[in-house]
Amino acid sequence: MKKKIRTLILCLVVLCCFKSKSQAQLPNCSTVYYDDYQAVWAPFFGVLVPWPGPSTLKLYNFDPAAAISPTNPSLNTISFPPSFFGGLTVSKVLNSNDPTLTFYGIYGSPMIPGDVRFCYYDPATSTWVMTNHQAFEAVNIAAGGNGIIYCYDLINQKIYTYDGTGDASFLMTIPDMDPESPSDLVADCEGNWYIMNFSGREHPPFLRKYSPAGVLLESWNVSNPNNYRILGGGFAIVGNTIYTDVILPVSLELGLASATITPGTIVFNNVSQGLPTSATTPAGTGYTQHIIGDMGTCPQQIPLTASISVTAAPTALCLGTDVTYTATITGGGASPQYQWFVNGVAVPGATNPTFTYPTALNEQVTCQLTSSSFCVPERVIMSAPVSVDVVDGSDPSLSYPFEKICEQALQTEPVFLPPGGTFSVIPANGLNVNSTNGKVDFTGSRTGDYAITYTTKGNSSCPSKSISVPMKVMPQPQAKINILDPFISLCQGGEIRLETNHYPNTNYHWWPQHYFSDNFFENSVTGKFPEGTSTVSVYVENEYGCVAKDTTTIKLEACCKFDLPNAFTPNGDGRNDYFAPVSMSDLAIIDFSIYNRWGQLVYKGFGSDARWDGKLKSKELAQGIYNYMITFTCDNQQFSRKGTINLIR
Repeated sequence: MKKKIRTLILCLVVLCCFKSKSQAQLPNCSTVYYDDYQAVWAPFFGVLVPWPGPSTLKLYNFDPAAAISPTNPSLNTISFPPSFFGGLTVSKVLNSNDPTLTFYGIYGSPMIPGDVRFCYYDPATSTWVMTNHQAFEAVNIAAGGNGIIYCYDLINQKIYTYDGTGDASFLMTIPDMDPESPSDLVADCEGNWYIMNFSGREHPPFLRKYSPAGVLLESWNVSNPNNYRILGGGFAIVGNTIYTDVILPVSLELGLASATITPGTIVFNNVSQGLPTSATTPAGTGYTQHIIGDMGTCPQQIPLTASISVTAAPTALCLGTDVTYTATITGGGASPQYQWFVNGVAVPGATNPTFTYPTALNEQVTCQLTSSSFCVPERVIMSAPVSVDVVDGSDPSLSYPFEKICEQALQTEPVFLPPGGTFSVIPANGLNVNSTNGKVDFTGSRTGDYAITYTTKGNSSCPSKSISVPMKVMPQPQAKINILDPFISLCQGGEIRLETNHYPNTNYHWWPQHYFSDNFFENSVTGKFPEGTSTVSVYVENEYGCVAKDTTTIKLEACCKFDLPNAFTPNGDGRNDYFAPVSMSDLAIIDFSIYNRWGQLVYKGFGSDARWDGKLKSKELAQGIYNYMITFTCDNQQFSRKGTINLIR
């Protein structure tokens, strides 16, 4: 029977880089390292699968940035010691000040009690150091950036820690782990470690993150919709992607499943085949080609970020109440630094994880974290503002310029405190009140009595308060001037009757008053208007004090007709003492001449004062018939007229 096994890569890229001190190919953080093993066919749940056998003692380098080729992966110049069993990880030499990265592993036999121990490659001497420090049954190891190597005993689900000074120390037992899970741990730069239950055969599958002290920090559900199977092997986290070696359901080939780590559930939907190998596959059972059984990368393969969030208590309050803000951080390191800000300004002395402050209206409180961890790329982080509902809580005040107003008035604005509340009106129909600023728009308003209410903003800890003021909308009179005598010329007469709407208990005032006699306080009046255009207005004020106004123009054409008496008696009695033209219009007299019967000129005048008193050079003339001639302009035209006048004494 022929069987084919593909090589399996257990992790990808890592992020930082250290340089080797010697000619040996010491690890760097841009390369994936793995050892490999011979495999023996063995039944597993009724299926014949490859089971890792003895180590080949070979160490391989794989550059994930380059294409797979006959030289990638490549054989490292460092090989494992003869007693090497497995468990590969990358770390600096524990309990030393040398930052050079090197390889750690496990040597001895798990079949012999107390024979499983730690070894490492000494970069200074280029030799393997057998520490004689026991790892117990925890043959799967992962180095954290905190100077600790974590060890996992798959059979007993136990976690140990190793610091390079002595035997590994028991840390905790992992609950709910299935045997069919990766025989591996992953650790990050801060020493937090991750473990995964993939199959879910006996317990729901999960990925968990623990602190160096064994406190559960975070947990994800794991979904395996394609039913990939797993037998030992390893897993890795690079960035936000998780990888694990699996057995494909149909071909039974080894592959690498991957998924994106997202909050909630991690779904393994992607798979790729392992690395190619030149080894042949024998017929039947027995040892076959090499397969990758473990790997090693830097702890910096899992990028850590510093984060800070802020909570407040209470979150709803009246103005002036103290609020206690609490900052919760991740990636802060051993000595995180805090600085609290109010509206972007640092508060002196506010450098603790908690901050008590009487928060005012619309203030924003934030906290800045300065991480002491060198594992995070961005050490200074500002929190988002915490949401706190602060309301004024004081008693409201409300006033309008007036309590009574006429309908169809202009808008009016109130004075109110505190700001931020809402306005309402009862009855709701008939008066338009802006709910935000309280402006009253009287367009289309109805007469009547209203109550306008201002309600302050409240919350669960600071109830709202209300205040109401009355508003009376009074009827507005109408004013419309009607011209009852539609004259167009002074020749028809200068007196014109006007009237407007009549209301009881109403005052009328016509303007200008000089056009009218003493009846200008009535709704119907008679006015005397000159030639040309005259403007007249009426004001109508009802019993509520509401005033309406209307204005119109009256245009009368000039009347060029005039009258001259046929006799006059200049005897000084004040009656008919002068001889002059009488006209409805203002005549522009150019010449006004009077002659006796012999044609002698006895009077000559012009202008508006032209008139004859029956004298010549202040001497009274004899009674009799005299002749006159008058020349004048009217309405931009010139006229002449002549006739006789009888002077009577």
